[in-house]
Amino acid sequence: MREKLLELLNKNGFVSGEKIAEQLGVSRTAVWKQINTLKEMGYKITSVKNKGYHLESRPDIPYPEEVCSKLNTKIIGKNLYYFKTLPSTNLYAKELINKGAEEGTVVVTDTQTKGKGRKNREWFSPPGGLWFSVILYPTMIPPNQSMSLTMVASIAVTEAIKKVTGLKPKIKWPNDVLINNKKVCGILTELDAELDKINHAIIGIGINVNNELKKDLKEKATTLRNEVGTKVPRVKLLKTILKHLDENYAELLKGKNDVVRKKWIQYSKIVGKKITVKDENTVIKGVVEKVDEEGYLILQTNEGKKTRILSGDIEYTT
Repeated sequence: MREKLLELLNKNGFVSGEKIAEQLGVSRTAVWKQINTLKEMGYKITSVKNKGYHLESRPDIPYPEEVCSKLNTKIIGKNLYYFKTLPSTNLYAKELINKGAEEGTVVVTDTQTKGKGRKNREWFSPPGGLWFSVILYPTMIPPNQSMSLTMVASIAVTEAIKKVTGLKPKIKWPNDVLINNKKVCGILTELDAELDKINHAIIGIGINVNNELKKDLKEKATTLRNEVGTKVPRVKLLKTILKHLDENYAELLKGKNDVVRKKWIQYSKIVGKKITVKDENTVIKGVVEKVDEEGYLILQTNEGKKTRILSGDIEYTT
């Protein structure tokens, strides 16, 4: 009902309560209650006697009514759950999977109290950022190609940031998006898989949009607002990410892993770069020769050996 009400308000300068009630098949009292609820949610609605209601502005809050409206995707974003705060969107997504959630369901929150990144690192998730998870059932994708799910997510984020802000992000292997060599986005893909099948995947995405950063993060991280110099519309950005994710995920489902990998390589510009890889007690230095079919790095080490990098934190070296 709320989405239909917003549609009616959006189409007209002023619309009478009587006309709204008639269109929605409810009482005028029910309309009045819904209008008040929308105002509490941050919608600016004016009412003028003998004219009716007028929607002046919409809040930049990722409500389902804002994000899913006219999204026109095939899989991603058909259902969206919004919360003011959550311990973790990935954890809530797991609960939804246990209840039979549809593929493409999105969980988004304004703040996370227990957000986690790769290797169980804390992920700072204050108001103003975009913290969300997407549920997938990629049963057609073999587990050894699961890295491609992180790839499509990082491509979608990169393409969306470029489209909405004009900035030129770069993907950093395996799961970060950078702007001017500072981290603006992290991606955590969690799988439930068997030897030959992925039962489900949860892609958790955290983007610094208009939020403040902790002092100790400012050297290595940035926000879109800092880079652009003005607030970035979160709803528009999220909608754009979901559209690009939908398109790129469709390519994977068609078996076009090569298309996705080439696009990822184009945005990462990592091939041919000198890097240092740190993983627990291991440090390897070398030049990236290629990104293989499963999304891992093939490194020509300084010692002249070829090695396949399955995990680790990388730094670009000169």
